[in-house]
Amino acid sequence: MSDLFAALAPLGKALDYHLERHNVLSSNVAHVDTPGYRPKDLERVDGFEAQLNVVLRRTSEGHMNSAMDATPEAGRVFEDLDAGAGNDGNYVSLDREAAKVAANHLRYDVVSAIVSAELRQLKFAAGDGRG
Repeated sequence: MSDLFAALAPLGKALDYHLERHNVLSSNVAHVDTPGYRPKDLERVDGFEAQLNVVLRRTSEGHMNSAMDATPEAGRVFEDLDAGAGNDGNYVSLDREAAKVAANHLRYDVVSAIVSAELRQLKFAAGDGRG
């Protein structure tokens, strides 16, 4: 029974990661006029994107189980100084931050769609295969 929800745990962690990253990026936008502010971002651990790819694992020829092999973990918060400082020493670029927020939002939506699909499959199975 513990394998029944195996695919949901790493997906939940992925949603948590994207939510936390959204909070960090939103903080950057809020500090766009703060002199000397250095924007931050949330680092991913090695292989994070690969871990988000759903891997179909079959334990038997008659079984089909959608589960992830590894659990993605969010990394540490770091200063992102790629944009360069303005006259006031603020490194926030609204264009860069907006692009990061949009990409992060898209990834969050993809993971949440996968979660919804997993839950639909569980609901279908719980109903003895009747819609």
